[in-house]
Amino acid sequence: MKIIWITLLLVVSAWASATHSAKVLEKLESGGYSYIKVKEADKSYWIAMTQRPINIGDKIDFNEQGWMSDFYSKTLDRRFDKILFASDASFQTQKKVVKKPNIMSSSYQKGKSVSIAQLFARPQLYVGTKVRVRAKVTKVSKGIMKRNWVHLQDGSRYNNMDDLVFTTTGAVPKVGATVLAEGTLIRDKDFGYGYFYPVIIEESTFTTTK
Repeated sequence: MKIIWITLLLVVSAWASATHSAKVLEKLESGGYSYIKVKEADKSYWIAMTQRPINIGDKIDFNEQGWMSDFYSKTLDRRFDKILFASDASFQTQKKVVKKPNIMSSSYQKGKSVSIAQLFARPQLYVGTKVRVRAKVTKVSKGIMKRNWVHLQDGSRYNNMDDLVFTTTGAVPKVGATVLAEGTLIRDKDFGYGYFYPVIIEESTFTTTK
């Protein structure tokens, strides 16, 4: 089903942003999304949101974005009679986040490439400009919102952020490959439906290196 059609259905069916509290019963992950079966009071139903670390038994709060009936997920090859697209999920009992030390440089850097930590730390220096990052491909998601999504890590880290997303409509590298990635840095990009990125690289190209 085309994303434009999904978006139209969600806009039509969206309620006011009601908040729910529920317990996680099951979880499936595919295509950058978490599909979660939850129990709220005496009702059980499925929700979908951008992929995140949620475990069975967790109690979560989330907001409604819209219900869809007879929804088919291509990546799961599964049809849901009814599913709620959700956002702003939070744990009712927040787990303590351990802040790791910042690592600003990367052994992957060569030539004019910058580290991922540098981009997270000072995006204002690069916004709207072409940046070059040499790093390892950790994840690839294809055909979401007419884009391919490539996650890169280079061993650097800033405020626990070490995974940078590059989008492209072109060819994508394989997971595990070392690549030289180039693209335009965008700040505070909100695609809707929970896809918000404080820093993201768009219109990217990739060259496999050693």
